[in-house]
Amino acid sequence: MDLSVSSSLVRLAPQTGTAFVLHAGDTLRIVDFEGEQVADVALFAYNDDRDRFSPGRTIDYNERIVPQLGDVLYSTRSTPLARIVADTVGVHDLLLAPCSRVMFERRGALGHPSCHGNLSRALDVFGLGDDDVTATLNVFMDVRVEGNAVKLYPPRSRAGDYFDLRAECDLIVAVAACSSELTNNGRCKPIGYAIVQP
Repeated sequence: MDLSVSSSLVRLAPQTGTAFVLHAGDTLRIVDFEGEQVADVALFAYNDDRDRFSPGRTIDYNERIVPQLGDVLYSTRSTPLARIVADTVGVHDLLLAPCSRVMFERRGALGHPSCHGNLSRALDVFGLGDDDVTATLNVFMDVRVEGNAVKLYPPRSRAGDYFDLRAECDLIVAVAACSSELTNNGRCKPIGYAIVQP
């Protein structure tokens, strides 16, 4: 990993989220500090936040359900939002929605932190909220389709693994260190991120 990037890494505490602007040409690096930790990423076009990340369009245009190096992430209006330009793991999820308060309540866990809640709170500064967080790219998350079932496996990421997204247009980006113990092999951990300018 480039030292100039690693020295500028921001540590996002377990079960928390943040939001920021990522300008066209800038790269967002997401780093798994300890291993087996998912980061949920929500993307919105800065000039019109109604145009936001669409897993369905992304699957359709790239013709695969697991995004790969070089793939573009598309919006609901088919706008190219970002491109995957580096990836040391190669396993990420486009199928599942961010974990939510309701999801945890259905499991009997009341008051549990959630990615949906953390992303929504972080995006409040941009005038976005609960109803706007509908889909995320789940970095390092290992979800497999087996027959007609969706199965969750521990992330394959190890300490120091990273994933880079280059913005294709100005973006509003929110990142959460996933709040689900089940998703992160039993323990929620921090996630790192850095914005790298060209």
